[in-house]
Amino acid sequence: MDTATGDQLVAVLERLGVAITTVGDTEVGGRCPVHHLVVGKEDRSPSWSMNLYSGLWICYSCGAKGNLSQLVLQLTDSSDEAMLVNEHILRSGLDRLKAGVPDPVDSLPSVDLSVFRKFKSVPEQLLEYRRIEPEVAQRFGIRWDPQPRHWIIPIISPTGDLWGWQAKGKDYFRNIPTGVPKSRTLFGIERFKAQIAVLLESPLDVVRLASLRPGLLTHGLATFGAHVSTEQLNLLSRWADTIVIALDNDEAGIEAAQKVARNCPRPRGGINFLRYEHTNAKDIGDMTNDEIEEALTGASALPWWL
Repeated sequence: MDTATGDQLVAVLERLGVAITTVGDTEVGGRCPVHHLVVGKEDRSPSWSMNLYSGLWICYSCGAKGNLSQLVLQLTDSSDEAMLVNEHILRSGLDRLKAGVPDPVDSLPSVDLSVFRKFKSVPEQLLEYRRIEPEVAQRFGIRWDPQPRHWIIPIISPTGDLWGWQAKGKDYFRNIPTGVPKSRTLFGIERFKAQIAVLLESPLDVVRLASLRPGLLTHGLATFGAHVSTEQLNLLSRWADTIVIALDNDEAGIEAAQKVARNCPRPRGGINFLRYEHTNAKDIGDMTNDEIEEALTGASALPWWL
């Protein structure tokens, strides 16, 4: 890699707060920028490196790894900030370094980022009603379209690129642009760095769970509905040590849960099921905080509907 490109990459990493200690011909090294997120403390000895040609990085101490795009998402507090950094990456000619983990599709419908940026922050009263913390909604990129009063839910690839969004209102939802392959990703997958994946239908339930449980062990992922694709099952088994199936407690959700349990490649920690016996709620979004904690704590290999 030429010196100018290496300098540009170092500039991007420093903008993200990465403490670079070495710059070689093929890789840069330094203290792991996500160490504290994985093990709860800072990296005291340089154990992190990124390949300058692929953009892939790994921490040999905590085991965290990913590509440049995923690092941007993990080290920024909002989707707006991540977009700014990614725009700098494009201007610097470093976008090829985002290809370390290829997106699972060859071609995509075009998405107008300028339209997405015009959406507003979700009104606090709506977030409060759903028991969602404002900073968590911002981190997941949840927006609001005030004119038709629609929630705007980003559809982001496993490598952190914005594929489109879902506009959702009362008795209304639309995927934008038409044909966006939401069945080939999971809501929240680009920020996933936990051990336990809680599989949900609604992206807003993922944000609700993150508001209640901001820790590192549990992380929600959503399928954008009751349909669960083969690509989503493969993502689940690849990224999570343990899966907790927490799809809706209705006919469609139970049918989808049976499909996941039957067809998902089994992770090393196994597959468990959320508990619904203690509540009349249809999903996590309808539960109180105590009900969610009881439902997760009691998760077991026995399906809740038996």
